[in-house]
Amino acid sequence: MAASRAPVGILGGTFDPVHNGHLRLAMELVALLHLDHVRLIPNGQPPHRNAPRATPGQRAKWIRVAVANEPQLRLDDRELLRDGPSYTVDTLAGLRRDLPGRPLCLVMGRDVFAKLPEWHEWRQLFELAHIVLINRPEVDIELQPAARTELDARATDNIHDLHRRGAGLIYSHAPPPLAISSSRIRELFAAGRSPRFLLPDSVLADILDASVYQYPETAKQPS
Repeated sequence: MAASRAPVGILGGTFDPVHNGHLRLAMELVALLHLDHVRLIPNGQPPHRNAPRATPGQRAKWIRVAVANEPQLRLDDRELLRDGPSYTVDTLAGLRRDLPGRPLCLVMGRDVFAKLPEWHEWRQLFELAHIVLINRPEVDIELQPAARTELDARATDNIHDLHRRGAGLIYSHAPPPLAISSSRIRELFAAGRSPRFLLPDSVLADILDASVYQYPETAKQPS
């Protein structure tokens, strides 16, 4: 597998805040799929959920400091710099222009894929990238019929297929359980409790310094 052709992983999300679950998954996928690197792309204006609590600048900064010493993980802030809703099809089209001839692997959870037919121009996603589907064995999620049809038609268990083709396949992966979520971290901050070891220390320090998630009565370092 030539390095110049190695696929690039795409991991999007609000990253409100980025945590060790995001980073560990990205690193596992680099090793498993022989990716050149994974780009963490924070949403600008998510069309399917509420606006993030942290600002775009804060979320980008946290990713930047979290991956500073890991060259195979990179911040890509293109959605934060773009006006209007953050449609994934637009992001992938931009990446395709920037990385001509390079396979792209869009990472998403089964819960997200289940509702993929509700996304803007969702069928075009398969023309631009492969999908790496993250399955959690402990969670049973029923797919919408159109999503199930695409999975049945595009599924592969051959990693080499993701390198040989530029887009259009679905590879499923069930990572080891790691029960960390951004919402849980925000809850701990709000309760005045420490979320240490759930996210990088550099990110935790910046959140505490800026009092991003703490309510006024808990806006001190959790103990």
